[in-house]
Parts: sequence; structure tokens; C-alpha cells
Amino acid sequence: MKALLCLLALSAFACAAGAQHAPQAIDARVRLIEDQFAIERLLKEYGRTLDSRDFAAYAALFAREGEWKGALGTYRGPAAIQAAMEKIFTDAAADIPKGKNFHVMSNFIIDVQGDHATARSMFIFYKMNGNVPEAVVAGRYEDELVRQDGAWRFQRRTALPPG
Repeated sequence: MKALLCLLALSAFACAAGAQHAPQAIDARVRLIEDQFAIERLLKEYGRTLDSRDFAAYAALFAREGEWKGALGTYRGPAAIQAAMEKIFTDAAADIPKGKNFHVMSNFIIDVQGDHATARSMFIFYKMNGNVPEAVVAGRYEDELVRQDGAWRFQRRTALPPG
């Protein structure tokens, strides 16, 4: 009987000790969910700002030392990234006029470790051919992200072929 009472007392103590840590665990889980949501929003804003040709807002998605790397080159820093996208889309304006294209992004896999994260996703870039969307390019992104000034930013975004 004494053994049973000791076991019950230890169980109650363990439950009480665990209950004291539960708010921390919940806070950490909520923070993780908030971070994942904010990163997913960042990934979607990338497509929205590019499609609307808001190159200043697009460049602001990158960290101060952020890098964009893809088949069209490698660009470092928001100013260089903005200038590159302005040139790329100006050169392509006859073929892909503003308002006649859109990105579809999917398959987000996001891993958060404190103020750093990685993300992988897929994309298809469409242009309108009359009233019919035509896939121009498809691929995947591999991202390194950093929380900078309280917001998630691209530290490195690499555009790759599907695979």
C-alpha cells in the first residue's frame, strides 16, 4: 500500500512538473506555426510582386546580403536583384506584357531553426496566349531564409529545373 501511495505521489509530481512546462511547449509550437505561415506568405509574395512588376517590393523580400541565383545569372543584394529583374522584364515586355502572366507555386516544405529556415517549393510561370494560359517555364526553388529586422527574408533563392 505504501508503495502504491509513493507511486501515485510521484506520478502526481511528474504531472505537475510537466504542466509547468506545457506553456513553454505551446509557445514554441505557436511560434513555429507563425514562422511557417510567415515564410509561406513570403514565398507567395515573391510571385505576386514579380507578376505585378512591383520590383521595389520584390527586392525588399531579400535580406541585405540576399542572393538570387538561376539560369539568368546570380545577383546579390536587393538593389542588384531589383535592377536585374527590371532589365529581364523590360527585355521580355513584348512577349510577356504586364498583367498577362502569373506564377503558380506549390509543394511548400519549410523547416525552421530559430532565426534561420530552409524552404523548397515548385513553380510554374504562365503567360496568357489570348485567353489561354501557356506554361513558359516550370521548376523548383531551394531557399535559405533569415529573420531580419523581425521579418523573414530570402538569404538565398535558387531557381532550378524540375527534378
